[in-house]
Amino acid sequence: MKLKRIVNLLRYGWGEEGKKQKQLDKQKRRQEKFQSERWEKGGDVVRRRYASYDDYLQHQRAKLDTIVHRLQESEKEDYEEFRRRFATCDALQGKRSVLCLGARLGTEVKALHSLGYFAVGINLNPGENNSYVLPGDFHSLVFPDGSVDAVYCNAFDHAYDPERNITEVRRVLDRGGVFILDQLEGFREGFIPGEYESFHWRDRNVLNDKICEWGGFEMVSERDLGRHRRDRWYQVVFRKRPTPANQ
Repeated sequence: MKLKRIVNLLRYGWGEEGKKQKQLDKQKRRQEKFQSERWEKGGDVVRRRYASYDDYLQHQRAKLDTIVHRLQESEKEDYEEFRRRFATCDALQGKRSVLCLGARLGTEVKALHSLGYFAVGINLNPGENNSYVLPGDFHSLVFPDGSVDAVYCNAFDHAYDPERNITEVRRVLDRGGVFILDQLEGFREGFIPGEYESFHWRDRNVLNDKICEWGGFEMVSERDLGRHRRDRWYQVVFRKRPTPANQ
């Protein structure tokens, strides 16, 4: 990692100007990859091309090994940011259990524990000796119907089949449960998917409408979380739309 930093300093320079040049170069490379044949285009939602579901799983499992050092370096900062987001989330008031999807090292789980919630995460590759995150696929949750008060996710753009993912979220939520989604802007709003995103949306309105459609949800609230490192984040809360069977 030290060698990589030295190479970046020599390539881009020092200080804020160097950081700016590095970010511009990264954005250019992301744009080029996004415009390549790796992505299926032509709609409000775009998807990465995979040869098979196993190919998708293999690709996503490989991500942690490439970012684990960065996650460890930023864990304290990320923990404080997660704690802030959860402590100010009105939809969590009165809830007890939270399932975190795509939780990686489990920093969000730790933040929820510090606030008194029972929480557990799942991830395709939780790494070794991870007490906070179970191995699992968020397209096929092992938990019973109606078993959790809240589901949290900030990695929805890594879903192979977002509709199936949302159907599973609805299934495991109890009657008064909420789905809390931290989301990025769409590709027409300025965010360009990177190496591991599996699908993305034109804009956030498209995404939120799709979630309501796929899961039979309604939006409860929406807020701007501000910028965390290079990206701007938003938090949207959904709940099950009442049906005649459970009104």
